Order: sequence, then C-alpha cells, then structure tokens
Amino acid sequence: MLNKQTFFFAKCTADDWAANLATNGAANTGLMNFCLKICLILSLGILLQSCASYASHATTMRDGLLQGKPDLSLAIAEQEDPDQEEVISSLDKGMLRRINNDFSGSNQIFEVAKQEIEQLYGISITENLAAVTINETLRGYDGDRYEQLLLHAYMAMNYIQLGQADGARVEMLQANVKMMEWGDEPEEDAFLRYLEGIIYESLNEQDSALISYRKAYTVYKEKGGSQYPLAPMGIKNDLLRLLAWQGLWSEYKAYKKEFNMEDYEPVKVSKDFGELVVILNNGLAPIRSEAAIPIFSSEVQQNLRVAFPVYKRAKKSLNACQVSVNDKQYMMETVEDIDALARYSLEQAMPGIMVRATARAVVKYNTQHTANESSSFAGLLMTITNLVTERADTRSWTTLPQEIELRRILLPLGEHQVQIQMLNAAGRIVDVIDETVTIKPMQSSFIIKHWNTPVPKAVKQASK
Repeated sequence: MLNKQTFFFAKCTADDWAANLATNGAANTGLMNFCLKICLILSLGILLQSCASYASHATTMRDGLLQGKPDLSLAIAEQEDPDQEEVISSLDKGMLRRINNDFSGSNQIFEVAKQEIEQLYGISITENLAAVTINETLRGYDGDRYEQLLLHAYMAMNYIQLGQADGARVEMLQANVKMMEWGDEPEEDAFLRYLEGIIYESLNEQDSALISYRKAYTVYKEKGGSQYPLAPMGIKNDLLRLLAWQGLWSEYKAYKKEFNMEDYEPVKVSKDFGELVVILNNGLAPIRSEAAIPIFSSEVQQNLRVAFPVYKRAKKSLNACQVSVNDKQYMMETVEDIDALARYSLEQAMPGIMVRATARAVVKYNTQHTANESSSFAGLLMTITNLVTERADTRSWTTLPQEIELRRILLPLGEHQVQIQMLNAAGRIVDVIDETVTIKPMQSSFIIKHWNTPVPKAVKQASK
C-alpha cells in the first residue's frame, strides 16, 4: 500500500536532479546523463510500487472472504500498517477481526481508528500541499461520514456480542455527539438510529428508544430510495408499538394512518416471551476504481490528464435472506444500503475532487515545463514522475457489507434452533447459518452474522 515517505523520496529525487541539471548546465554532461538514468530507474521503481492503488490491495484482501476463508483475509490485513497510523488499515482489521469472532480485538483496533480520525481533524499543511502537488492519497484518510458513523455501530455490535450492553450504549452516545458536530442539521444515519433504539430498548430505556425510532423513520422517509432503503416494516411496527405502550395515542393514530396500517394491533408485554434480534451483514461494499480524462485548463491553455475515483461496477444483486425458527420463516428487511451510501458520498465529493485534480495537473505541468527548459533528460524524468504519481484516491472501507438486514422476532422462553437462510432468485435455499439462542423473559437476544457467498460444507468444517 501507499507510503508517504516513499512518495516524497522519489518525487524529491526527481526534483533535485532537475535542479542540478539547471544549475550545472552542460558541465559533466556524460556523467550527469548516466546518473540521471540510474535515478530515473530507481525513482520509477519506487513510484510504481508505492502508487499501487488501495483498490488492488482491497481486492486481494477480500478474496478470502469470497472463498469462505476469512482468516486468510485477516492475515493479509494484519500485515499492513504495523505502526497503526492509517485509519483505513485499522478499519479493515477491525471488521475482519469481528468476522473472525475476535470482538475484543476488533474493538481494540477500532478504537485506534477512532482516535486517529479525531487527530486528522487538524490536517497538516504538509499533507494538504502533497495532495495538491502529488496526489490525493497523501492526504490523511479519515473516512466518509457514513463510515465514521458505522465505526460506532460496529463497535456497539461488538459490545453486544461481548454481553456489554452499556458499552454499546456509550458508542451510540459518541455517535450522536459526532453527528451534532457536523452542523445545525446533523447528518443522520438511519440504521445507526434504528440500532440505537434497539439498544436503548434492550436496556429498558423506552423513552430514549422512542426518540431514536422517530429519528430513524424520519431518515428513511426523507432519504429512502436514494441513500437509504425505503422505510422497512420493522421500524414502523417498533414505532407504533412503543407509542402504544407509552399511551401516546394521538401520535400513534397519526402514524397508523401515515403507514396505512389501520389494522395494526400492538403486542402486549408478557413475561412468557422474549425477543430475538437477527442482524445480517450481507455481501461486500463496492470497491472504487480509477478513471482518467483530459481536462482543458485555461491557465496553461492545455489539455491536462487528471485521475479520479469511480465505481465502475454496477450494484450487485444480493441473495434474499430469511430467519427460520420453530418451523416458521421470517423474511429479513434491508435497513442499511451501504452500496448506495458509498456511491452517494463519492458523488457529493466529486466536484471538490475534480477541482483539486485540475489544480494538481497545472502544478505538474508547470514543473514539467520548467524541467524541459533545463534538459531533455530532466523533462523526461519529470514527465514520467508526474504521470506515475497522478493517481486517484480509491480508499474506502471495503470490508463493510453491501447491505445490512434485520429482523426482530418475539419467541417463547427457552432454547431455540435458528437458521439464517440465503435464497436465490428462484427462492431456493443456497446457504444457511445455524445458531442456537436462549430466550429470556422480556429480554433481547442477538444473533449478528456476516455472509458473502455460499460456502461448500467442506470449507465450513475446515474453518471451524
């Protein structure tokens, strides 16, 4: 992956040789030309290695997940960034650790990412200058806003699976603070608000849960179909249920009418039942690729090549999924569309990306033009150096799922055998995840899993 010091070394080597040629002129031309060729070879080798895009690394890292061998993906991720300085590496390690059921280790490295993100709020002048003169990958990556919020969501899920509900609650509070830092109209995440409500309700904080459900529904209502899925039936049921339990009948009736659920009747509280919450992380987030186009610059009156990130592949169709328990099947609902969030986030960032890319191309053109006036060799070196270093920033949290599915089921007390079943387009089961859960009176029990592709039974048994 990218190394900032490597970039600076190679770039400065090229700049230094160009300056030397300009100073010494024709003196020692033969020796200078020989040394310059050696410098060119070394610099290009370093630059080509360091410019390998994050997308290429992510593809290799995710191969293990697609083969049903998440331990292989984790081993690749753990080799990166041993000093734990890069946010993106820590995010990938955290996700892959939790996929490998190391929830404590996942939160440990997620906490590293969280602290690094906070430090990056004060981006250094050096990094900004490097981003303008070399490429965007030299800017510290603090994650898109949806990624920062999902960091808190996955830390909360880790705490849930560790049986530490209070820790999950703290993560929700921290996420709320972060959203408020983003302005008078905080950028809400529908799933995070929904999960927040579920956590509050599991802690018997129904007032707080109701507030969260209201906020979650508002996001689904306002942004469903673009950034988010349309409001799932689950959030509507949960909102109506808590309104009824708290006797807020005016609001309850208004929502029943809005939801067109006039026949809805809230379940009654009973010590003979408990709740099962199933969350499935389905598929893998899209990977950014690089594209390049010529853009005319009025400043230098030339067409300049600029590179920028794109999502070249269309959204992948995922398997539907259902929960099977006690000979009954319950379809799961999509509560977060990370593919849509990723594409929307890049779309919103693209104007700024293109402005910086064009400014960078002008700087590189002027550097190359100055080198050409000094020496043809210096010009060649700068031309190739600028070409190799003009790379798009393809970093994103690619170990996230493509979608998050959820289902809440009321069950009688005791032990239950549960299956999460993946269905193909014809409705046939192509893979299953088997779990055992114990339901306790008036409490929430959680099953949280990741699934990417059907895995042969032999691979499953070998990985156990």
